[in-house]
Amino acid sequence: MKHRLAVAVLGSTLAFGSLPGVSAAPAPGSRLEAALSGGTVNLDLRLRYEGVAQDNALEDADALTVRTVLGYTTQSWNGLSGFVEMENVNALVDDYSGVPPPAQHSVVPDPEGTEVNQWGFRYTGIKNLVATVGRSKLILDNARWVGNVGWRQNEQTYDGYFLKATPLAGVTLNGAFITNINSIFFTNIDLEGVLLNAQWVAVPALTLTAYAYLLDYELITAATPDPDTVGLRATGGVPLTPAVKLSYVAEFARQDGTLMTGEFDADYLLGELALGFKGISLALGYELLGSDGGNYAVQTPLATLHAHNGWNDLFLVTPLTGLQDTYIRLSGSIGKVAWMAKYHEFSADEGNADYGREFNVQVTRPLVGKLNGGLKYGTYSADSLAVDTDKLWAWLGYSF
Repeated sequence: MKHRLAVAVLGSTLAFGSLPGVSAAPAPGSRLEAALSGGTVNLDLRLRYEGVAQDNALEDADALTVRTVLGYTTQSWNGLSGFVEMENVNALVDDYSGVPPPAQHSVVPDPEGTEVNQWGFRYTGIKNLVATVGRSKLILDNARWVGNVGWRQNEQTYDGYFLKATPLAGVTLNGAFITNINSIFFTNIDLEGVLLNAQWVAVPALTLTAYAYLLDYELITAATPDPDTVGLRATGGVPLTPAVKLSYVAEFARQDGTLMTGEFDADYLLGELALGFKGISLALGYELLGSDGGNYAVQTPLATLHAHNGWNDLFLVTPLTGLQDTYIRLSGSIGKVAWMAKYHEFSADEGNADYGREFNVQVTRPLVGKLNGGLKYGTYSADSLAVDTDKLWAWLGYSF
């Protein structure tokens, strides 16, 4: 929630400005000054503990970090507004590695640092069109392909040009050309990316989304190949009875990936059915990140990866033999407490090896005023991939 700073603009005392009941329009300079000084401030604070224990040679990790986000957005002036946001991550307890190994402790990917996380200009002077240039957050659909990695203390943002249009009722078009990823590790990743996403709410029971995400990295790695992904997503829900609702998600995509070793292609599938009854939801799902003969697998380098395939983050890079994730999720609320539990079975697409299984549970609650808090736990039991891993989180958040 943002609060607005009140600014009074003095009218001219010349000409008609001094006559009763008649006021002169403010000069252009006055309007610009009011737009700059009469904007909105946003503040977000999050104090979080994260503990990691792994069945390997690394020491257990303990991280107590605080994230501070402070931003300002001007008022609109002739349809144009500006925005800037600073982000700082500070470790109060730093018995952890903030970047991937080699390291003494297990990784908690929340390194210390300060940066300008967002900045730019936004134009809304044309009806049903929003144009943005600069550094900005971007979340498309469920963040499976493009997200802001909002769970980490330093969010992921993008440099580039962004367009959002709503030309017809129920139709939303998103397009972006990105030139840099401002990563969660306070690093910059150069690329040229074209992101296209078109959504149509056909009827209440059916929303269709078509997308194409075409990425060309300056440096090709196994985690960041040059993937071109084209797909179609369908979501919706229908009431079975006045008290019971059936919801679904169905998605298919094809990815062409380029590595130094050659060009490959693989399929992505997602299917989920959920039943909702009196605030309780039970969902069954299957997700496939396919493999091309064990030489390449579907990668999602721009995704909010923590939200998919288990909270312990064992699949930030899809294994070359692919990934099948069969899961069950139960969620609901008791009073002001929201809760969720989720169980995953992970296996390979190529060869069908069992990778392991993971159980996640979370509770969150609003506390006093704008203060909120939560607890979260994940445990991964390894078969043929990684090692047994336990993670625990506790946090307090405040924002306006």
